[in-house]
Amino acid sequence: MHTKHKNKKSMVTLKQAKEVADVIVKTVQPISIVVFGSVAEKGIGNDLDILIITEDTERTARELDLIISKSLKIFYKRFAIDPFVVPLSKLKSYYYKGSPFLRLIQREGRALYMKDSVKEWIRHAEDEIKMADYLFKGGFWKGTCYHSQQSIEKTLKVGLLQRGWELEKTHSIERLNAIAEEYNITLKIDEDDITFIDSIYRGRYPAEEGLLPLGEPSKKDAKRALKLAKSIFKKLKI
Repeated sequence: MHTKHKNKKSMVTLKQAKEVADVIVKTVQPISIVVFGSVAEKGIGNDLDILIITEDTERTARELDLIISKSLKIFYKRFAIDPFVVPLSKLKSYYYKGSPFLRLIQREGRALYMKDSVKEWIRHAEDEIKMADYLFKGGFWKGTCYHSQQSIEKTLKVGLLQRGWELEKTHSIERLNAIAEEYNITLKIDEDDITFIDSIYRGRYPAEEGLLPLGEPSKKDAKRALKLAKSIFKKLKI
């Protein structure tokens, strides 16, 4: 008597998601690959949901989808994969129209791949300093402080990414500085400066400002934050 063995799909992990992303990168050279759903949230799931953002080409999304599906055949016996292929121009169009799907991915997704990611982080870190500088000259102290904090955050992430760190969703300078020490990145930031710059981010909403009645940032605060952002950017020699 013969028995038939059914192929059982196994759970998919974040590590396997990265293996899938590697194949896609070699196949279609996308701009970005983002995992969302249970694998992004919990690190494991029944299937793999991924958004693949490509350059605008003559190939249609359907053609790209077919090419990607063929390249992923080696994985389909192990787990289910739902790839969503979107050219960059359409992605921007959907996003600015307020697509709930893309908003959800932005909140909960996790990047598996981003083309020229370090260069992009450097550009954003520098842009934040320029914005802080501009706002300081205009007398907008709170805006200066906020963009200075954003520059410090992005600068630290650049230094870590250059050393092979896996991007983590955190805005805490305290956290990033602690990780930097593990990667032998020594910035010698004073604890007072770290507490100060983190308080700027936490106090960006009125409700949170009420937790500690410190009031609006002063010109002195803005000058301190901007000086610190420029100093850290320079120390990492980006």
